[in-house]
Amino acid sequence: MTNIITLLAQTKTEATIEILLLLLVAGIIGYITAWLYYKSVYTKKIQSLETENEHLKMELEEIKALHAKALAEIDDLKSKNKKSVILLHEKDDALSDLALRKQKINYKSFGTATELEMDDLRMISGIGPFIEERLHDIDIYTFKQISKFTKEDIVIINDAIEYFAGRIERDEWVEQAKELVLDAEKRDALFKRISERKSSIYYNRIGTAKLEEADDLTAISGIGGWISKKLNMLDIYTYRQISNFNDEDIQSVTDAIEYFPGRIERDEWIDQAKELLRVEGKKTALLKSISDNKSRIYFDRLGIAHKHHANNLTLIKGISSWIEERLNMLEIFTFEQISKLEQKDIETITEILEIAKDRIKNDKWISQAKEFAKK
Repeated sequence: MTNIITLLAQTKTEATIEILLLLLVAGIIGYITAWLYYKSVYTKKIQSLETENEHLKMELEEIKALHAKALAEIDDLKSKNKKSVILLHEKDDALSDLALRKQKINYKSFGTATELEMDDLRMISGIGPFIEERLHDIDIYTFKQISKFTKEDIVIINDAIEYFAGRIERDEWVEQAKELVLDAEKRDALFKRISERKSSIYYNRIGTAKLEEADDLTAISGIGGWISKKLNMLDIYTYRQISNFNDEDIQSVTDAIEYFPGRIERDEWIDQAKELLRVEGKKTALLKSISDNKSRIYFDRLGIAHKHHANNLTLIKGISSWIEERLNMLEIFTFEQISKLEQKDIETITEILEIAKDRIKNDKWISQAKEFAKK
């Protein structure tokens, strides 16, 4: 009996151990299975979170970049606003000064006019939008007024409009205005005389053109609307024709349109026409290209000037109205600025304006500018 009990006890103990071992193994398997399951699930979540975190980092960097850009734009706007305010104050001062100058003008000499009688003064070569505005500021609106200017009037008006001192005589405003106020009979007679001189033009060299092919010849500095009309009477309509002029053509055209000797050469019609052909007649694009390069000019050395303080740079031998116009696009307006040019400035300006390499040196711009600046 005792043996049986002992055997049963041993069997029970072994069974218990086996059960415990099985339970332990089952627990381990369950733990491992659960661990592997959760690992697979949370690994994906962790990877997803890490990916999302990377995206958030990238977005944060983009936001930082946008913020920096916004700050830069705000600073730029503040700078532009400050500059605009300064310019407005300067313009107000200039207009106030202009009102005082206006009191010195003798309107009895050349007559008065109102805005209702206004002619297109830009028909006169040498008068652009800015100078036309200045003339309007002193109540000069018509060709008739300009045609009656005396030498004394010119001196006072030169002083009043400030910007183009000396340009009235240089561009022969009075002579052009006199032609523009001709009555219909005299104007027809003038056009007839010009048209009859076509035989003196060598079209085999300069080429022929028709009205429908016409370029805007007033894009050439020195050609106003009136001169353009007279050129058209000779069947000269295009930049290409003008670009082909030689000395003989210049003389023939000058005589035919009863123009001022030396003006075509001085205003560099031919070079301008060639440049306009190169940029397909887009003068605005050409000037914008020049303006875009003004950051290359060292204004800390040359000094800053504004358009309404500009000198008549064409008084400097070697600076035509076309060169002056391009210098102005670089915000170079005064004799004083040119007088401060150094070799590096000369090289930069020569490159931007695409002028002859030694032109500034050979024409002695700097020494001339120093003399004019003293005056």
